[in-house]
Amino acid sequence: MLQVFLLDPLKATLLAAAVFIPFERLAADRPAQRVLRRGWVVDALTGVANTFILFAVLLVSLSAVDHAAESFAPGARAWVAARPFVIQVIAAIAIGDLGVYAGHRLMHTVPALWRCHAIHHSAEEMDWLVASRFHAVDLLVTRFATLAPLVALHVSAPTIGGVIAVFGWQAYLVHANVRLSYGRLGWLLVSPQFHHWHHSAEREAFDRNFASVIAGWDVLFGTVHLPAGRAPRAYGIADKVPSGFLARLIYPFTREQSSREMTSRPAPRS
Repeated sequence: MLQVFLLDPLKATLLAAAVFIPFERLAADRPAQRVLRRGWVVDALTGVANTFILFAVLLVSLSAVDHAAESFAPGARAWVAARPFVIQVIAAIAIGDLGVYAGHRLMHTVPALWRCHAIHHSAEEMDWLVASRFHAVDLLVTRFATLAPLVALHVSAPTIGGVIAVFGWQAYLVHANVRLSYGRLGWLLVSPQFHHWHHSAEREAFDRNFASVIAGWDVLFGTVHLPAGRAPRAYGIADKVPSGFLARLIYPFTREQSSREMTSRPAPRS
């Protein structure tokens, strides 16, 4: 149990550091950006701490989904469980990413949820550790939207484990300070360039590029923004999000809720 709660998240973070810190030096989008930029400690600790906060909640909620689905669609679940592992993985990534798209778009649409998601968007520099900069509520919504359909369909445990690994490493990659576009495949698969536009402070990019793995979901639903030949000039939002872990945790609940203004992000910097 200690390994689940503490050692695995720590090992994953350390392994990601060993992979992405050199990668960011070799293929940096912004070479002048520091390896250990301001706020990196809090972001790293947040990623580990969220495991503690969310484990029990996700376990209970996904268990409820599993029991409900077994009552309503046992035949469909048995059919899915009988599919080959490779087919399950491909389908699970597509379905899970559609869940990410829906949950992520909801975070940008509902004012109360945006206040949680604003913590993630408050990053003014992009690197692999921004993938850990999430409020627990934000992460819960996204994880539930990703995993609940897979649990309901009764995909195998190894498949779910593989999907979690793919989405986890993809999150590190697409936030990393690397110049990587995938060329024409960038309209099908989410690249760092694709996701960096999601974090852009430029008005034209607001509320675009919600998918995590399959860019085709944004193409299909008309929310893609991928201008050729250029990168975002600035990242972040105007909201004064606190820098400490506990302060960020209570931040969404400390001010009056209001609808999100498009002007809440800063103007592009030259």
